[in-house]
Amino acid sequence: MPQLAVANTLWAEYERLEKPVRAGVRKAMTKFQVLTTAELLTDKGLGLQTVPNARDPRMRTIRITAFWRGVVLAPNDGSDTFLLVNVLPHDAAIQWAANRLYSVNSATHSLEVRNVAAIEQLTLPPANPHLPERLFAQFSDESLGELGIDSLTLGAVRTVTDKTQLEAIGPLLPEDQYEVLQYLAEGFSTEEIYRDLVAARRPVGSTLQKADNLATAIANTRSRITLVTNTGELEEIAGKPLVAPQRGELVSYAKRGERKDYRCERLPLVGGGQADVFKATHKPSGAIVALKKLREKYPFPRQIARMGREIELGRRLNGHPHAMPILDFDPKNTWFVMPYAETTAEQCQDELTDITTLRALLEALCSVLAVAHREGWVHRDIKPANVLRLDGRWVLADWGIVRRPPGQTTDPQRTRVGVFMGSDGFAAPELYSDAHHVGATADIYSLGQLIGWAVTGDMPLVNVPLIPKSGPWRAIVREATQMDPERRPGTVADLLTLVSQELDAPPEPPIFRGEILKQELTSGSHSAGEELVSLAAAHTEDAALYCDLLVKIPVTFLIPDLLADPQRAVDVVCAMAKLLGTHRSPERGEVDATIMWLITIAKKAASEGELDLLEACCSGAFEWDASWDQWAPQDDISSWLSTLTGDCASSVAAMLRQHPECAVHFRHLANNFRVDHRIRAAVAVQQR
Repeated sequence: MPQLAVANTLWAEYERLEKPVRAGVRKAMTKFQVLTTAELLTDKGLGLQTVPNARDPRMRTIRITAFWRGVVLAPNDGSDTFLLVNVLPHDAAIQWAANRLYSVNSATHSLEVRNVAAIEQLTLPPANPHLPERLFAQFSDESLGELGIDSLTLGAVRTVTDKTQLEAIGPLLPEDQYEVLQYLAEGFSTEEIYRDLVAARRPVGSTLQKADNLATAIANTRSRITLVTNTGELEEIAGKPLVAPQRGELVSYAKRGERKDYRCERLPLVGGGQADVFKATHKPSGAIVALKKLREKYPFPRQIARMGREIELGRRLNGHPHAMPILDFDPKNTWFVMPYAETTAEQCQDELTDITTLRALLEALCSVLAVAHREGWVHRDIKPANVLRLDGRWVLADWGIVRRPPGQTTDPQRTRVGVFMGSDGFAAPELYSDAHHVGATADIYSLGQLIGWAVTGDMPLVNVPLIPKSGPWRAIVREATQMDPERRPGTVADLLTLVSQELDAPPEPPIFRGEILKQELTSGSHSAGEELVSLAAAHTEDAALYCDLLVKIPVTFLIPDLLADPQRAVDVVCAMAKLLGTHRSPERGEVDATIMWLITIAKKAASEGELDLLEACCSGAFEWDASWDQWAPQDDISSWLSTLTGDCASSVAAMLRQHPECAVHFRHLANNFRVDHRIRAAVAVQQR
């Protein structure tokens, strides 16, 4: 089965898309979960198409709506992982796809993209005559290659003479390569850059060879790409999209792992435990940051290991908008630097009594925890003091006692049975007895206690759920803080589903809107038909809308709007055939009505030469006729079959061959020489 990966940059725009477009994205993505690779390539609804004149031959586009398309990088190497990278209006999507080229970085082994067409058309600003002839002249091609600068980038940057020109060309280059060039331009050595940038981004256990297929390259690009492995995860991601950081957001000054670059205030902002956090100044740039360092001059190995774990996961999550970024760190794991956050949740309790504010905080925490939990990491110390507000958004900090994924524990004694991990009151009960074997539900308990603290204003007691006495959060906290981990929501996505059920008004059933539109349509409205068809296309899973409403509307009212977008009409007629009988047992009259609804559209599709729509209508109608042997519709179908010629006769004959139990009902046409020979052949083979 194929797999779908999604570029995290896509989610930066996802929430800005109109609802029908977002629905189209989810529908298209779901197809990658249920169809085989061969079916994907031929699925008419998905419409996977090559891109004319594409710089990258793997580029494809898929249908999102009638006017929007998704851009997909498709494998051509025998692998079966597809990458969805963008969603744009039809023409813009094709142009965007044609201009981009994806490649594998030779140093980090990750997937990267560049705008080739824009690079070719770029006119650099005039060179500064007082600077050396070339900005990177002192670096050999081999040295740059070891840092991941490839031949395509070399051809562009070898002409660059100053930083102004580099800034002009930089946004068109692969992101990692541009960052390497920026550091080189600032005077950092190749060794420093390899240590702090290249080596840090290489996948664990990576070999010296580039990834040999698209699937491997995607797997190596976990910080920028999310691999969707099941439909549940798809809904989690599509429901709460990641927001990709803007280039340069996380590192606003040069990092190089030297403690002398920072001047700390005399007293710590936060103390306790093994480390102190100081407000500090980055001396070269003047940037205000937070520096966390181990308190002891000669710390114990376990203290160093704990801070190393915090640095490791912090760097893994760099780029996630709700994880505290790691800006700089000591290679020996005795200190690291974070952005300076203006406040903590602990200091904002009054604000968090507001439902909207508290929900935003919870969704932010669930967003970053979903990523960590997916890889097997468990925070184990979620509490108000570890939730900070940074540049207006909530971030989760202090991963010092995080539980590594199973099998990656470096010191089994650190979390042996009986060793407590966490903060009293917020820690799940199982953290007191066996902190090593806890799962994601331990963090969900802590989230429940944090909600209880925010709503009640009280500090939680050890192993006592802090359940509000009333209000919309009561049921949420009660479920999240069950003493038995198996009875809590299993994932943060499940927790957010519970939150939505308790806090959101239930969505209006589409049939309610459909009934209003039906009245407007029969009263002569010129726009109601289009709205009804759009409503049906957006809810192809709603049996009540189709079988209790749509099929009862005279189809002649809808045909002009159906034919206005034939591909959308295919989706609607396929849904009609599929949904009949799914929400209750159909009655004979309903089957007759559905068959005739489909055949009426088929007749119009035939007259307009819309063969895809014609075939979809006939397939649905013939399938139901085969099952129910409906005499009344058969008379009408028989007369219509006698009139078909040309491509339409060929298409309908093909559908009859696919439904032999239906074709037998029209065997009387086999010897009628006024009937097209392909129709006669399709029904003749059924004679015994």
